[in-house]
Amino acid sequence: MAEPSLKKQTFNGVIWRILETGGTQVIRLGISIVLARLIMPEQFAAIAMLSIFIAVAQIFVDSGFSTALMRKNNRTQLDCSTVFYFNIAIGVVSYIVLYLIAPYVADFYNLPELKPILRVSSIIIVIGSTAGVHRTLFTARMDFKSIAKFNILALIISGCIGIYLAYHDFQVWALVIHTIVSTTVNTLLIWHYSPWRPTLQFSFPSLKVFFGFGSKLLASGLLDTIYSNMYSVVIGKLFPPADLAYYNRASSLKTLTSTTPTQVLQSVTFPALCKIQDSNETLKMAYRRMLRISAFVIFPLCLGLGAVSFPLINVLYTDVWILAAPLLQIIVFSGMWYPIHAINLNLLQVKGRSDLFFRLEIIKKILGVLMLCITVPFGLEAMCYGSVVNSLIALIINTHYTGKLLDLGFFTQIKDLLPSLILSLCMFVVCTLLSTIMGNGIVSLIVSVLAGVVLYAGGAIIFRFPEFKELKEIRK
Repeated sequence: MAEPSLKKQTFNGVIWRILETGGTQVIRLGISIVLARLIMPEQFAAIAMLSIFIAVAQIFVDSGFSTALMRKNNRTQLDCSTVFYFNIAIGVVSYIVLYLIAPYVADFYNLPELKPILRVSSIIIVIGSTAGVHRTLFTARMDFKSIAKFNILALIISGCIGIYLAYHDFQVWALVIHTIVSTTVNTLLIWHYSPWRPTLQFSFPSLKVFFGFGSKLLASGLLDTIYSNMYSVVIGKLFPPADLAYYNRASSLKTLTSTTPTQVLQSVTFPALCKIQDSNETLKMAYRRMLRISAFVIFPLCLGLGAVSFPLINVLYTDVWILAAPLLQIIVFSGMWYPIHAINLNLLQVKGRSDLFFRLEIIKKILGVLMLCITVPFGLEAMCYGSVVNSLIALIINTHYTGKLLDLGFFTQIKDLLPSLILSLCMFVVCTLLSTIMGNGIVSLIVSVLAGVVLYAGGAIIFRFPEFKELKEIRK
């Protein structure tokens, strides 16, 4: 009885996570389009420059404890309360640190206006820290329906306020207040509907147990966050602010088709896979299925986005943002591999090998920094090409321990992914030619997208891709 229940929970979780992610992404995309038409790129750049500081602080707040708490099947009230108070304490300390370093951040970028922006916007760290455990418990129960409602409602309310302020020429402060309102509303909804409440108890032994697992994830998360935002720091420091806005816009669109779908899959499957972590054969079958389906869906999404980047940017954001298009066309080739990286690293977490996870992150980040140093002197596009090369190198590194733990190494995975990769590349070439010939108008965008859908879906049917069968089996 347990297995069908787990399958049902996982499938329902996938459905609600898709609805939540699809809904939030559509709403967020609509909001970003409106805001981009009301706010100049340089204003968006100011927020992007500060993103690394807030992101690092948020990693400290979580400290990997959420994953550790979710992974513990016999978690207690004492465990949850301990993590709750720890999260808040770290959140307050993080805010104080950011408040104090705000003048130095402004000096680093030589933009005095960043000082008040950082001090105000970083309040979301304290607000968000009060709902970390509640959110983890919702996820552990696979109650993605509630999470979907909270996120969508918070986004709608904050989006309306942000657009109103942008329309009245609040510029960068419209973006700041939009983020604060979103975090606040989401936190209030989670608290209101969550059955769990903290109690006045704290356990250092419990904290120590979580820290043993979470500390390695904390270190890995810090490395990944710093590296992910390192491009924004370098671009913001060495290039005109508008260039950072173009890169950030391209990166956000890439995330829409690579990182977001992968996070949906991971957030739903992680608690389920933790329950079969001791059965290597079952785990291997599950991961091969995840790899194939992820590639089948995300490869064409990423490459299709790159193929229509010029008409897409022009139609949605106007020609003011057109310089983001060539950057987007390049970085989709690094984004398409994100799900494969994530699934391989997800396995290490399921097996409790956060030590190996951390080791891989160190190696990859060192190589990434070297690649960045090599490409910076050659300009922004060279940096994007470097990220593609680095992504391919990271693919080989990430599959090393997967091969050892489950006999699911690099060549086995590439063999599974090759059909989707070849068909996606063919679609990319055809759609790029179409959009280039037809120009950057809405007709070009529609025709290119339709041609890509027909070519990819038709090719998958003609060559009888097994992923169709896999998707049907998952549905059942």
